[in-house]
Amino acid sequence: MTAERTVLVTGGARGIGRAVAERLAESGWKVVATYNTGLDQARELARTHGVEIRQVDLADRAESLDFARRISEEFSFGGLVNNAGILEKEPLGEMTLDAWDRTFEVNVTAPLILAQTIGPHMSRGASIVNIASIDAYIGSFRSFAYSASKAALVSVTRSLANVLGPRGVRVNAVSPGWVDSGILTESYEAASLTPLGRNGSPLDIARTVAFLLSDDASFITGTSIVADGGYTGVDYFMHKENESLH
Repeated sequence: MTAERTVLVTGGARGIGRAVAERLAESGWKVVATYNTGLDQARELARTHGVEIRQVDLADRAESLDFARRISEEFSFGGLVNNAGILEKEPLGEMTLDAWDRTFEVNVTAPLILAQTIGPHMSRGASIVNIASIDAYIGSFRSFAYSASKAALVSVTRSLANVLGPRGVRVNAVSPGWVDSGILTESYEAASLTPLGRNGSPLDIARTVAFLLSDDASFITGTSIVADGGYTGVDYFMHKENESLH
C-alpha cells in the first residue's frame, strides 16, 4: 500500500470517525484509526474493515506529542482526518477552566500537533481534513469551549493550508450540522428546521471527507464545507412565520 493511500483517522472507533474509517477502508485506503476509551468498538472496526487501531489520549499533551512522533515514523500518510473531539455543556457560571483547557487540547491542539508532525512529510497531492462544526460560526449558550474550539480549528485549517499549500498538501475542514453521531442526546427542532427535513448521518459526513481526500477536490484548500442539510440558512422566526401562514 502506497503512502498516497494510507490515512490516519483520529477518534475512529465510533460516530463520525467510525463512518469515515469504514468509508475510506471500503474505498481502498489503508486506515489507521485512534481511539481513547472505545476499545471494543475499535477492535470490531479492526475485525470488520481491516483497520489498524492505536490507543491515545489526545487530552494529554505529552501523549499526543509522543504518538505523533511514533506514528509518523511508522507510516507515511497521504491523508489525515482530525476527527476526535469532546463536547462539554456547562452554563457560563459553572464552566471550569479545566474543561475549557481539555476541550481546546483535544479539539485544537491535538490536530495541530498531528498536522505539524505529519504534514511536512506528506507527498504532493496529500490532504488533511479537520472535523469542525457549524457551532464555529454561531454563539453558544452552554458549550462555550466547544464552539470556540471549533472556530479556532477552522482558523488553524486556513493557516495550515497557507503553509502546506506550496508542498502540494491541501488542508480543509468539514463543519457538520445536527448529526446523529452519538455525541448529541437531543436534536430539539433541528430536523424540522432543516430544509432537507432530517438530521445528518455519520455517513453523510464521511462522504464529504472522502471527497476532500480525493483527487476530485484537487483545487480545494483552506476552506470549510458546511454539511448541515441547509440548517444554517434558516432563520427560526421566519420559519415559524411561514408555518403560521399555511
